[in-house]
Amino acid sequence: MNLLLIFIVRLILGLSFGIILIRIFRPEWGIYHGAGAGLILVALAYGMVFFRKKN
Repeated sequence: MNLLLIFIVRLILGLSFGIILIRIFRPEWGIYHGAGAGLILVALAYGMVFFRKKN
């Protein structure tokens, strides 16, 4: 797959899962906190790929 397509899919899924997780566990927090959590999820996914390929 194209690397850009993989990034877009990870970004969309990360943002949606981040928003869902924040709305489940912290309903008083806004959608921006969920988007931030989603961006952290995407960054962690790329970090795991980096460390896996490093070894």
